[in-house]
Amino acid sequence: MTGADEPAPVAAAAAAAEIGGGLEEAALELTDADYRYLTLRRPVTRGGERIVRIRMRPSTLEDIDDWSSAGISNRELLARLCALPPEVLKKLAWDDAEALMEVFHQVVPEFVFAAAKDDA
Repeated sequence: MTGADEPAPVAAAAAAAEIGGGLEEAALELTDADYRYLTLRRPVTRGGERIVRIRMRPSTLEDIDDWSSAGISNRELLARLCALPPEVLKKLAWDDAEALMEVFHQVVPEFVFAAAKDDA
């Protein structure tokens, strides 16, 4: 491989345009059935809003990429999937937190829990 017969490098934007039709934002389409729900035994209040049920979306490749590159912690991944700040999750009663972790195990790959991380 001398490079003489190889094509010239393609710019990232041009390659993305060939693969996915441009640099437009992509979004995952979810229905209500795609989410997991947990009704809390002990609600949490945030800014005057009473949280009695937590909705967790399925994880995406982007979520797992961010986690695996150490961009986010396990707790931040959990918070992202629930669309809640980690500080709110820290206020959950232990039995509600345990139940939420069971749901979390259902929506992320098993290797997330096998890898050593500094938090859960």
